[in-house]
Amino acid sequence: MNLFYKLLSTNKDISLLIIRLTLGLVILPHGAQKVLGSFGGYGFEGTMNFFTTQLGISPVFALLAIAAEFFGSIGLILGLFTRVAAFGIFVTMLVAAVLVHSPNGFFLTNNGYEFHILALGLALPLILKGAGSCSLDDYLISKMDN
Repeated sequence: MNLFYKLLSTNKDISLLIIRLTLGLVILPHGAQKVLGSFGGYGFEGTMNFFTTQLGISPVFALLAIAAEFFGSIGLILGLFTRVAAFGIFVTMLVAAVLVHSPNGFFLTNNGYEFHILALGLALPLILKGAGSCSLDDYLISKMDN
């Protein structure tokens, strides 16, 4: 079995579908803020500037974080390269929780890290088990099997 096959493999588990759609739909607006300037966001240029100058994140990692939130959430919604998308979101949320939000404490009302814990908890089963039912990953695997 090749790596590509292992990366896309999943079972038709409805709970993974629910987890995948929940995480994708919650993260997408955050990614749209960063890429498109939607929902009161800074847009791509403003976000890159904020990440690199105010937070001191290297441009490469800033770009990866922005891509993980925007394209990763779309990937989750479609169930396409789910493990990669979930991993990108997992790393982005972990870094954000530790570097930015942990000094503010736990609660979201104080800009804390409780949201990030939920995102991490939703991303982990997708990394381990894949997309679940109704996913492009499953469709591609079925085409590879034929």
